[in-house]
Amino acid sequence: MEHIFDLHADKVSAERFSELLGQHLRAQAPTMKLLKPFLATCESERLLQPEENLIDVHDPAGGLGLIFGYPGDAKKSKDRSKMKLWRQYFVENGRNLTMVRMSTFGKLVRIGLPNALRGEIWETCSGSIYLRLTNPFVYEELLKNNEGQTSLATEEIEKDLNRSLPEYAAYQTPDGIDRLRRVLTAYAFKNPELGYCQAMNIVTSALLIYMTEEQAFWTLNVLVDRMCPGYYSTSMYGALLDQIIFEQLVEKTMPILWNHFKKTDVQLSVASLPWFLSLYVNSMPLTFAFRVLDCLFMEGPRILFQIGLAILKLNGDDLLNAKEDGTFLDILKRFFTSLDTPYEEGDDKDRKHTKFNELMLTAYREFAIVTDELVTEMRRQNQLKVVAGIESYTKRSALRRLKDTAGFNKDEIATIYDKFFGALYYSRQDSGKSEEARMDHQTFLDMLATLTPWAKKLKQHDDSPDAGYARSLGQNFVTRLYDRFRENESYVSFQSTVTHLSEIMHGDLMSQIELFFHMYTDETLTSTHVVGMIKDIYWLMTHLGPETVAWEAVCTLACNCVEQSDILRGSQPDEAVMAQTLTDLKEALGSPQKRLGRVEAYLQPTSASADALVELSDDENDIHDKVAIGLPSYRMAILSNEALEMFFDHGFRDSFKLVELASERQKSLGRELFENLFAEGKELAHTAHQSLSPKHHTQTPSPVPSPSVSSATVHDATPSALSGSGPGTPEAASAKNKEMSEDVDTLMTELGHLDA
Repeated sequence: MEHIFDLHADKVSAERFSELLGQHLRAQAPTMKLLKPFLATCESERLLQPEENLIDVHDPAGGLGLIFGYPGDAKKSKDRSKMKLWRQYFVENGRNLTMVRMSTFGKLVRIGLPNALRGEIWETCSGSIYLRLTNPFVYEELLKNNEGQTSLATEEIEKDLNRSLPEYAAYQTPDGIDRLRRVLTAYAFKNPELGYCQAMNIVTSALLIYMTEEQAFWTLNVLVDRMCPGYYSTSMYGALLDQIIFEQLVEKTMPILWNHFKKTDVQLSVASLPWFLSLYVNSMPLTFAFRVLDCLFMEGPRILFQIGLAILKLNGDDLLNAKEDGTFLDILKRFFTSLDTPYEEGDDKDRKHTKFNELMLTAYREFAIVTDELVTEMRRQNQLKVVAGIESYTKRSALRRLKDTAGFNKDEIATIYDKFFGALYYSRQDSGKSEEARMDHQTFLDMLATLTPWAKKLKQHDDSPDAGYARSLGQNFVTRLYDRFRENESYVSFQSTVTHLSEIMHGDLMSQIELFFHMYTDETLTSTHVVGMIKDIYWLMTHLGPETVAWEAVCTLACNCVEQSDILRGSQPDEAVMAQTLTDLKEALGSPQKRLGRVEAYLQPTSASADALVELSDDENDIHDKVAIGLPSYRMAILSNEALEMFFDHGFRDSFKLVELASERQKSLGRELFENLFAEGKELAHTAHQSLSPKHHTQTPSPVPSPSVSSATVHDATPSALSGSGPGTPEAASAKNKEMSEDVDTLMTELGHLDA
C-alpha cells in the first residue's frame, strides 16, 4: 500500500519533515528484521494469504476460543459476512501494523468484531501490538527468569484463579487456568510496584479467550498503565475517581434520577463501580461484554461512561420507583439478562433491534457530550477529592484495627495516625498499605520531629563542635526512646506508638519518673545509668528552658543519687562534703562536654576499685559501685530539686504537641496521588533507560498513542497530487470506499443497528 503526503507548508519545512521522516524510518530498519516471524502471528495475514502469499502462516494464532469455542452464535452474529468485510478493508486500507482507520472502521467495530480477528483488532486499537513487536521474547523471559519464585502477588493470584469467568468452559480446565496464571504472574514481576490487584483476573481471562498469552500480556499492560490508570491499584484511586466523574455526569444529564438517588439514599456506586472495574465483563452476558470491549479499545475509556449513562437512561422509569439498593440492583440485573431480547415488539426489523442495540445507540447518540477532553478535565478537577477520600478511608481502617486507643480521643488518634504514616511515607519504607506498618530508628526520629521541638533540632545541621556534641546527646536519648517504643521488637508499630505516647502525654509526676527509670534499667540504677540519664536530661532541659537551670538540676541529681545510695548502704553522708561537691560541679567551667565529663568522673568509681569490680558478681558490683539505687530512692533524688520536679511533672510531657499543621494536611492529601505518579515515573525512566541502552537498540518501542487516538482516522479525502486514471486513481479509491461503506451499512441494518 502506498501513502502520499500532501504537505501544506513552505519548502524548508517540507524538506525538514521529509528528512526527519527518512531518519526515523532508517532507525527502524533493525526492527524490520523482526517483522516476518511477528506477522506470522497475525490473523489478518492468514486471512489475506491466498491472495498475497507474503507471509507463511500455517495455523491460526489465537486464544482459548480456538479450543473451547467462542461465546455466542457465530451464524446469528453473521461472523462470515463480517470476515468478508474485514478482508476487503485490509486489502484497501492496510492491516495489523500498517492499518489506517478510515470512516468505515468505526462501523465495522461497532457491529461486533468477528471472533477470529477480535484479539488482533483489540491490540491494534490499543497500541499493544507495537509493544509486542518491539519487545520480542520479553514475556517468555519474565516467566523463565522468575520461575518458581513466589511473592504476595503470586499468592493473591492463586486465590483468584478459580473465580475468573467460571461460566466459560476453559476456566474449568488446567489449560485455561495455567494460561491465566502465567499472564498475571508475568505482569506482577514486570511491574512489582503494583504486582496484582483484584479484577485484573477478570479482565485478563476475557482477553485470553481471543488472544495468545503474549498478546494478552501486552494488552493488559496498556489497560492497566494507560487506558484505565489507577483502576487496578491497591487503593483503586483511578476507579474511584471515575466514579465521582460518573456521578457528576448523571447529575448533569439526568437530574431527576440523580435527585431520586439522593433522596432515597440509593448508592449508585454499588452498581457502577463493578461495571468500571471489570469493564462490564462481570455485569453483562459475555457476548455483549465483548462488544463493549470492542468499543472500549477503539474509543478509549469514555465509552465506559457513555454506556453507564445509557443503562440508567433506558431503565430510568423503573429506577425512579426503587427505594433501596436491593431493588436498584435487581432492576439492572433483569436488564442485563434481557439484552438479547427485542427492544420493542413489532415486525422483523423491530425484533432485530435488541435492547443491547438500543443501549449502544443511546450511548453514542444521547451521550456524545462525553468526550475524551471532558473526561480528562473532570479527572483533573476531582483528583484531590478522591485522594482525600482514599486517605480518609485508609485512616479509618487503621484506626479500627487499633486494640487500644490509650485514652486519646478521636481527633488526637487521627493526628497521631498522620504523624506516624506521614513519616513512613516520606521515608518510603512503607506507604501504610501493609497490615502492620513498621518504623525504623531514622523514621522514628522524623516522626518525633513533628511532635517535639527538641527532636526537630536534631534535624538541623550545625558543624560547630558544641553542636556536634549536643547532637550526639540527643541521638542517644532518641535511641533510648525508640527502644522503649518498640517493646523488644525489631520495629515500632502504630499501636506501640499510641501506647507509649499516651504513657508520656497522660502520665503524672510519679509515672514520668518511673518512665525515665525504666528507660535505663528495670531494677537497679547504677553510676553508668545515672551518667547517661544526666546527659539526656541536661540536653532536654536546655531545649525547654535556661541552660543554667538545666546544669544546676543535673548536678543536684548526681549528688542526690550518690547520697541516696550511701543511705541505702547504711552510711550517713557528710553534709558539708556533699555541699562542697555540689558547689564545685555547679561552678565547673568549659564546654558542656567538659563539664559533663566532670560529673561523669565524680560518679564513676576510682580506677583501683574499678579494676576490682571486674572480678565481682552483679550483686557485689552494686555494693562497690558509687551509685546503686532502686525506683523509690530515685524518686527521692528527683523530688528534692524543684527544677527536676517541674521537668518530670509537666516539662517533658508538654514538649509533645499533637497539632497538625495546615502544610502537613496538604501533604497527606497528595501522598496517594504522588505514590502513583512516582510509580509511573519509575516506569517511564526504566523505559527510557532501555531505549538508550545499546543492547536494547533494536527493541526501542515506538510511541504508542492513547487508545482513543491511537490510530487517527484518515478520512476519505485523496491527495490532489495524484494523477492519471485506473484502479489507483482518486476516483477509483473513492468509489471503492463508498461501495464498502454501503456494504457495512447493509450489514448493520440486518443486525438491527439503527445508527447505520
